[in-house]
This record gives sequence, structure tokens and C-alpha cells, in this order.
Amino acid sequence: MNTLREFKFISQKFDRPHISSNFSWEIRESIVLRELNDNGEFVYGEIAPVPGFPFQPQISDILVEAEKWAAYQKLLSSSPLAPALSCMKSDIWKKNVNASGKKIRKSILVPFDNVKGSKPSLKIKIGLLPVVEEIEKTKAWLQRLDISSKVRLDANGALSMDELKLWNDEFSTEKRIEYLEQPVSDEFRDVLFDFSNQSNLPLAIDETIVAMGSPYAAKDNGWNGFYVLKPTLLPNWNLTLKFAKENPATTVFSTVYESPFGYEALVRASVFSELEPGLNRKNLKSQTKELPSHHLEILESPSATTRELNELWVKFD
Repeated sequence: MNTLREFKFISQKFDRPHISSNFSWEIRESIVLRELNDNGEFVYGEIAPVPGFPFQPQISDILVEAEKWAAYQKLLSSSPLAPALSCMKSDIWKKNVNASGKKIRKSILVPFDNVKGSKPSLKIKIGLLPVVEEIEKTKAWLQRLDISSKVRLDANGALSMDELKLWNDEFSTEKRIEYLEQPVSDEFRDVLFDFSNQSNLPLAIDETIVAMGSPYAAKDNGWNGFYVLKPTLLPNWNLTLKFAKENPATTVFSTVYESPFGYEALVRASVFSELEPGLNRKNLKSQTKELPSHHLEILESPSATTRELNELWVKFD
């Protein structure tokens, strides 16, 4: 049977600019594909390039491929649509795959000056200040948190190896730090992988996984830390989910501020990890085309029904 294919360009303005060590981001642009599958149900997939991440396609190139896909034309062998196409074929859309309605507690991205010690899992951006100043600020910040808190430090590749060693020396016994994420750029991948074997501070990779194309590639090359997975940026959703099922204690799912369609896919994927996912969506709360269930403090997976997604789809121009 022929399937119905369509796509939409979606632009979302953050409530406030998203600041990391290497860019300031104000508007999220993405392209969402929708297809009617053989079971007569719509499935969704999203391509959402992120500034500062390796090998990100241009929206103009994605649109060209999306037009071809919708018209059933042959796509590039290395099509930028791969994340969306694999998402639509993923097990997350199958009936009853998450029938238990698993509750998901999120890890929350917070600024230094807005912290409540009651939050169980927090994430802060580092690499924004001179290293000694930032370390001292982080020490003072940690003292305001409950001893049971878990903190994730995200450098977005902004540190040098010498700065990473300093963070390691200063926080090697700090039990509240769950890991330091992507401390150096992927340019220093080999050095980072070697250092991780002797680091007392737990480490995680993020951008490096995208650069390598799969968490399996990182594992095969000896990475023994945490894996922050952004399936929206990886070419094979089922392969990513397989990795999470095999490594649930070291896998963390993370958002790239997808539209509600890609975000719902990510919420459903997150049940395959034992760790709190990075599903912060607060910075898009003022958007009018949002699903209330995506903004609950504790999410449920699935968070939105196919009917809700279909109804939301027609509201986008």
C-alpha cells in the first residue's frame, strides 16, 4: 500500500537565549517528517541540527532531501534525513512498547544563581569563565546543595587537557558530581580516551558520539565512561536504543530542543536507560504549540498519544 508522506519546517524561539561555552542560541529550527505506516498510523521523525556539534547539515540541504523524500524520489546515500527516517521506523512507535507508562524524573539544566538543593539531579554549564574562578564558584555552589544531589557538569568541549586535569584534581573526591560531560573538543578524542582510564572524576562524552556516528564506535575504541545520547543527531534510532538496553547504567538520553514531535520520540526512548535523562524543555514553555504533558516535572512515557500529536501537527503552518 502507498503511504502518505509530508514534512514541515518548524521554528521555535527560546524564552531566553541558550548559552553554552561555544555559542548563544536564540531560535531552534528543525524539519519534521510524518508518514502513514502500514498499520494506518502516523509516525514522526525529526532532523534538528545543533550549532557547535560536528557534521551538522544545513536546513537548506535538509529541505531539498525532504522534498525528494515526500515525492518518493531517490535520496542521497548519506542523506541528512537519516535520523528522522530511522526514528519513524523505530520500535518506539509500536503499540504497547511502553505500555507500563513508566515515570521519568528529569535531570534539570540550571544556572548557577538559581538552584534549590532539593532537586535530585542537576546540570550546569561550565567552560564559561576562567578555570580557577569557575572551579571556586562551583565549589561554593556545591556547598549549597544537599549531599544526596547529583550534579552533571557540561563543558561542551571548552576545556583544555590541562584545565581538565585541574578539574579532576580539585573534584576527585566530590561525590555529588555524577560526571563531567564532553570536557574537551573531539579534536582531542584520543587523549581524552586515554585520560579517562586514570581520571578520578567520572567523565562523559556527547559531541564525540555524534562525531563517531554511534556509541558503539566509542565503546569499541575503549571509552569506559558515560554516554550522553542524542538520538535525534544519530543516524540509526534502533541501534542507539539497542546500545541503551545493553548499557542502561551508563547511558543518558539528552534533548537537542526538538519540536514536540521529536521530543515525544525522545521521551519514549528514555525508558531504556536507568539514569535521569536531560529532557529540559522549560526554555520553550511560552511557545503556543506545546503539549502540556511535556512540561510536567515528572514525565510519563509515552507522554503524548498519537492522536494528540496528529492534532498538534495540523496547527503548525
